[in-house]
Amino acid sequence: MKMKLNRTIAGGIIIILLLGTLVTYEWNKAFTKSEKIRQGEEIKDPFPVTEGTPALMVIFYTLANYLLAAWACLTIAFLIAGAMETFIPKPLIIKHMSGRGIKPYLVGAFGGPMLSVCSCSIIPLFAGIYRRGAGLGPALAFLLAAPAVNVAAVLLTLSWISWEIAIGRIILALSAALIVSFIVAKIFEKKIEGREEILIVDEELPLKGAFREWMENTYFFVKKILPLILLGIVMVGIIKIFLSQDTVANYLGGGGLAIAFASIVGVVLYTPTLVEIPFVRGLMELGMGTGPAIAFLLTAPALSLPSLLGISRVAGWKIPLTYAVLMFIMGVLGGLIFSLFVPSIILK
Repeated sequence: MKMKLNRTIAGGIIIILLLGTLVTYEWNKAFTKSEKIRQGEEIKDPFPVTEGTPALMVIFYTLANYLLAAWACLTIAFLIAGAMETFIPKPLIIKHMSGRGIKPYLVGAFGGPMLSVCSCSIIPLFAGIYRRGAGLGPALAFLLAAPAVNVAAVLLTLSWISWEIAIGRIILALSAALIVSFIVAKIFEKKIEGREEILIVDEELPLKGAFREWMENTYFFVKKILPLILLGIVMVGIIKIFLSQDTVANYLGGGGLAIAFASIVGVVLYTPTLVEIPFVRGLMELGMGTGPAIAFLLTAPALSLPSLLGISRVAGWKIPLTYAVLMFIMGVLGGLIFSLFVPSIILK
């Protein structure tokens, strides 16, 4: 028991240090980016895609831009996932993030937003807590809320777009995370119950050899998840060939169809953390309505085609497909409701 306690303590220290590094790195990056945006400086990719960019280079630039922006965050996230798998006792995760009450969902929904990460970088952390025994619903609440309602994004939305959009984003994104995760958990309830019965049993493991096991578990997550994330980024590059920003702007004025279009674009396209804010502001200056704006801000940060492919390796394809459809619906409903109460805003 002493060896197991030492292993758990050692793992806890490692995870806290890695989480601290991740939060510090992402918050520093978010602060730097937000300051540039506040000062009116355009945020450009290292390899910008223009109208004259050859089709194959669009795909290459999209992939290169993602890797340059996310490699550090992904590396830390995979290390944390591996550490969770190696050091954290399953009963501990099960105690706080499983069960039928509201508490596990609240832990997931309100615990994630402190991390300023994108929909792809959150996948290893989702995989880590899910494999260690977190309920599917609470784990999904964590997965959806973390990128959609992270504090840096909310503050930048408040200062760069409007307070109405910022408040709407908080309320609708948290509501969507809780509602969608609860519905998905109910749909796959039998599968979850069988899984939890198996996960309750946890073996006592010695501290010796833990580092090697940690690296092996980290590699397991990288091998399982990263290839499909990269495939998703390539597919987004292909979509960009046919879907220009001008096309998006032309179809996002207002009304139900514009909201639905914004929601489906948000579900499919990968949007790096905070980039959705100047993107939406720019489109609103071109005439984008409040409904499509909130629909895009609700769906784009929370999920993307690459993240859906990554999750499919952890939870099967039915679960991400189900919550993608539900998030699309929530985006449409959220956009319609918000546009009724806030038909127009004055941009800051």
